[in-house]
Amino acid sequence: MKLESAFDGSVFVTHSIDDARLTLLIAAILVVLIIFVFLRNVRATIIPGLAIPASIVATFAIMYFLGFSINNFTLLALTIAIGIVVDDAIIVLENAFRHQEELHETPEQAAVNGTNEIGFAVIATTIALVAVFSPLAFLTGTAGRLLSEFGIAVAGAVVISGFVALTLTPMLCAKILRMQHEHGTTFQMFERAFNALSERYGQLLRRAVDHRVAVLLGTLVVVAVSVFAFLIYPPTRLQNELIPDDDRGFFLIVVRGPEGASLPYTDGYVRHVEQIVDRTPGVNGYFTIVGGFAGGVNSAFIGVIMKPWGERPELKQTIGGLFPQLMGISGVLAFPYAPGAIGFAQPIQYVVQNPDFAKLTDIMGPFTGRVSQVKGLANVQTDLFVNKPELRVTFDRDRAEDLGVPVRDVASALQTFLGGRRVSTFTRNDKLYYVMVQLDPKDRATPSDMRGVYLRGKSGQLVQLDALANVREGVGARQINHFNRIPSFTLSASLLPGLAQGEALDSIDAVAKQILPPGTTTALSGESREYKESGSAIYFAFVIALIVVFMVLASQFESLLHPWTVLLAVPLAVTGALATLKFAAIIHRSGATMNLYSQIGMILLIGLVSKNSILLVEYTNQLREKGLDTVAAVLEAGRIRFRPILMTSVATIMGAVPVAWGVGAGSASRKPLGYAIVGGVFFSTALTLFLVPAAYVVFDGLRERVRARRGRLVPLAGEGD
Repeated sequence: MKLESAFDGSVFVTHSIDDARLTLLIAAILVVLIIFVFLRNVRATIIPGLAIPASIVATFAIMYFLGFSINNFTLLALTIAIGIVVDDAIIVLENAFRHQEELHETPEQAAVNGTNEIGFAVIATTIALVAVFSPLAFLTGTAGRLLSEFGIAVAGAVVISGFVALTLTPMLCAKILRMQHEHGTTFQMFERAFNALSERYGQLLRRAVDHRVAVLLGTLVVVAVSVFAFLIYPPTRLQNELIPDDDRGFFLIVVRGPEGASLPYTDGYVRHVEQIVDRTPGVNGYFTIVGGFAGGVNSAFIGVIMKPWGERPELKQTIGGLFPQLMGISGVLAFPYAPGAIGFAQPIQYVVQNPDFAKLTDIMGPFTGRVSQVKGLANVQTDLFVNKPELRVTFDRDRAEDLGVPVRDVASALQTFLGGRRVSTFTRNDKLYYVMVQLDPKDRATPSDMRGVYLRGKSGQLVQLDALANVREGVGARQINHFNRIPSFTLSASLLPGLAQGEALDSIDAVAKQILPPGTTTALSGESREYKESGSAIYFAFVIALIVVFMVLASQFESLLHPWTVLLAVPLAVTGALATLKFAAIIHRSGATMNLYSQIGMILLIGLVSKNSILLVEYTNQLREKGLDTVAAVLEAGRIRFRPILMTSVATIMGAVPVAWGVGAGSASRKPLGYAIVGGVFFSTALTLFLVPAAYVVFDGLRERVRARRGRLVPLAGEGD
């Protein structure tokens, strides 16, 4: 006997983790290259570059002590964190560089003064980012299990990066950062480009501040239109699902014969299906289970293992090619499907309940028929089968009593002759054998064979079964399922490209409202239930994250006004994320839906885009304290903070680009997170640089008016005497 592994689920996990590690490395290289492009100085590039290994390695230590593992979610968190951990170091480095270049300070003085000037902003952005992920650690269910490690890993990396930015980075700036007075042609070319961009930004910022009310109203309109178009309006809104379909290198084929079919009947058709699988390109192997936990002897499933990802076509293409071949087999129902992200069931699991089993069976046919007409649904079926052949034995109890045959004896005889009964055991060659009593198969093949059954009556005479019982053929339920202790059936279905899980469930809900009679209730099971529960949990976490960040900013700025100014960037980031997801959907990129990963990205955007606003607001406050008026302060803050904001934003985008591009195993599920971060940070940065200064001037003017009005209402000392 030779035992072999039929299916190894760790193959996909191993390839996915390897690809995630490669993505992490690519992200680190891209971030360092972007820093070099902005600074054009090897020494300056080394300083924030060292923040990456320092922060990431220290984060591994945090994960170790918390008992986390290196998995897809923690590696994804570290990949995204690469673009974040350099932000604080870039801010400190750029400020020290500016003190050397513009204020002509020594490296030591520039490092100390620059860090003191920017220290509050670094601490504020670090705490705000950590606050964003605090709600994720308390989520329950599948979403909580998946996101808690992700959130804690990113938060740990951010905390370490903030510490590195305020300790290691200033020391390196003092020791190795030197201002060069002579530069080459390439440096001068980039410098002229940056200066021209900065001057153009200053001109546009002046116009935005002069027309600040129009900027605020325009932003409100853009956000409102995007939310309506991408989340509400049916023809253009984004599709919804739990987790995007991923090519896991494995799919299932379900084979179901007619009720009452024998094991040889099912096995014969399964072998036909196996021949089709053998001819399919890209298939590496398969295993088959007939009966058992596949169902009754009329059911089977085949697990198909594909070749490595680079040696075969996409899984969707393979399944699409098999579908018509399998559906063309007469005698059984056979169809392929790719298991969902959670378990091996189909993604649609819709439960219908009714206390009256007769009503439940009556509505099952029409309901299933209407759901089958929903465009994009395939393999629609239920787990309630009321077509199993059965023989119904009706006793004439008075006749049985007259003949002296107890009903108990009739039932026992039928069980023995038809179903078989173990009456004894014996041992032979150290093996235990059961002694079974049962009619020969040829003597129990048809209902008429039951007429040959005789029982002992009075005085030991033989009584034919026909004399006291009536045997009729009929059909019945194979089993009666219950959901929450109520008789139910579960409708399962697969999704074709173009229809997402959320839209499919909405369509089924609409059919249920039209068809199901009063007294019938519905529920969700499996992956469909996880989709509904995790969606509400993520939206709750988003709101809590906003509240927590607002409270943190209010305590840091000691103001209830400035947090509003900072958080104005969040709607812009969400707008950018939604627009990017919609664009990706239009060009048919995988994962361009509202799902668990894209929703995580939007929560992450709260902290990412708040960093830019904090830099602007915090430096504007410093300039106001030095005596500048509001307009002059926001214009100067915009000029000074333009380059670090641009550098940190581009670094964050470059850290997420490999995730959004997505290649290899497991990339399809990671792409939405990359889409959300790239689009959200890009769109928010482009508009926040104008919106936040304009909003600061408007809010500050409103505050001054309120103070002036209060001053007029409060009487002077002695005025009331």
